[in-house]
Amino acid sequence: MTPSDWDSRPEDEAFREIGYAFVDLMAEYMKGLEGRRVYGPVSPAGLDSLFNEDLPEDSQGWDQLIDECRSKIFPNSMAIGSRRYFGMMNPAPLPIAIFADALCSAMNQNAASWRHAPAATAVEKRVVRWFCDLFGLGDESFGTLVPGGSFANITGLKLALNKSLDRDIGTWDESNSPHFAEMAKLRIYVSDQAHYSFRKAVDILGLCHGQLNKLPVDHLYRIDVEKLENAIKEDIANGLKPCCIVGIAGTTNTGSIDKLDLLADLSEKYNCWYHVDAAYGGAVMLSDKYRHMLDGIQRADSITVDPHKWFYTPFEAGGILVKDGDFLRKGFLVRPEYYMEKSEADERSFHHGDKVNFFQYGISGSRRFNALKLWMTMKMVGRNKYAEWIEKDIELARVLAGLLQQTDEFELTGPNTLGICTFRWVPDSSLSDEDIDQLNRDLQTVVEREGDAWFSHTTLQGQVTLRVNVENRHMERSDILRLLNVLKKTARKLKG
Repeated sequence: MTPSDWDSRPEDEAFREIGYAFVDLMAEYMKGLEGRRVYGPVSPAGLDSLFNEDLPEDSQGWDQLIDECRSKIFPNSMAIGSRRYFGMMNPAPLPIAIFADALCSAMNQNAASWRHAPAATAVEKRVVRWFCDLFGLGDESFGTLVPGGSFANITGLKLALNKSLDRDIGTWDESNSPHFAEMAKLRIYVSDQAHYSFRKAVDILGLCHGQLNKLPVDHLYRIDVEKLENAIKEDIANGLKPCCIVGIAGTTNTGSIDKLDLLADLSEKYNCWYHVDAAYGGAVMLSDKYRHMLDGIQRADSITVDPHKWFYTPFEAGGILVKDGDFLRKGFLVRPEYYMEKSEADERSFHHGDKVNFFQYGISGSRRFNALKLWMTMKMVGRNKYAEWIEKDIELARVLAGLLQQTDEFELTGPNTLGICTFRWVPDSSLSDEDIDQLNRDLQTVVEREGDAWFSHTTLQGQVTLRVNVENRHMERSDILRLLNVLKKTARKLKG
């Protein structure tokens, strides 16, 4: 059926027909995940050629487009939901979250202002409250949903600058730049395992690149607290101003968690904003068994969360939580005349009953009703079931680590704190580091090409390291055993 056919049929009838077809297509995709390659072989040139077509002059039928999804999209996509996928932190989304996302699109609310999306605003406020309470931030805390962790980290550093410079968007002065000289003195401290978004944040915020001090880590890939304090003291002695200390609650490379309590102590001692990037590890707060890993996170001034990771919701779903919700609001409070909001100064805020306009709490203007999928999913799943899934993922990663330790050719390289296991294939200890690096790259490439599994490689302490991330509520011990067999089989093949 093409758009021209819609005029001759009731719209709800056509909508249902397309909808049922897409439900069948999605079910077909998910059912077929274990039966297809996890990835590849694909090439940019080949895919560009496959999709090389001019903009159609006339309409096409939706049934034809569905067939093209089957033939072009599915075979050339990463099988994220497969139990053989051990890649980045992007698990298979829950069905309720998928359909909530579709409902969000159907409603097409602009969750920027209360007037345009009253229910969406109320739902987002509730979801934000759940997260703030989960992390123990207190009654005056608030936050906003953002596309992902990068947006949240940029926001956190922006607030850190505002605090250090004693400014907010309300102090805007077009005739003067009173903060220019002071801004050049600011220093931000992160570990060398921090997410790349902090580099982007420094660049976007107009800071010099040297103002981001990336510090070494200890043997568990946590920021070295002693070296951090020494760096702060040295900067102060040189007339510079410590601005922000960043703690990582689950690094991308190894899942390591910084000593969050000690970083909070240093932040208080040197009057720094304390931001914790909990994009990956934040969900551990759902588990009574493992929440102690994040002790000290409740002392953060701001926290990055990423529910499109361990909360099993589809992209995009990130968030920034701030202990002082009024400070977040002041950092972004603009009043465009076309939103028909009050123009006079309004001291009331979210926790005093005022309407919330989320465009006044963050970078984004137009905003999806992303809170809907979180609200529905979190209500349907509940904390206990989330905890069960998270604990199982962590324990399966430890099973893999234990099995690798029993082999002669694989060596563990990381702490396996969360659901990440890092290791290195060393078939012969007499080989040079460069040769071993290349063998590990080759092993990953062969597994990727053959499609039996997918995992990544990274670099730790200058050495190429294989990285497996367990983050799939369907995964069992048998899947870990299968992966181990794939590793061993591929290693034998490369050895000849």
